[in-house]
Amino acid sequence: MTARKTTAEVHTQLQVHEKMCEERWKTIYRKTDDLQASINSMRMWLLGGLTTIVASLITIIVRGLF
Repeated sequence: MTARKTTAEVHTQLQVHEKMCEERWKTIYRKTDDLQASINSMRMWLLGGLTTIVASLITIIVRGLF
């Protein structure tokens, strides 16, 4: 049979657990921010590429008409 933990032991374990969770959340937030920055960068590249394609198609159509 195991001895019951004292309130001091439980308190200490909770403090350790909270510290570990805090570090994990910081890491998660940091990675999420990095992912958001990467997505924003990809969005700009896609918009730039789409703009280039549309402008090229308009140029081809206009040249084909005249």
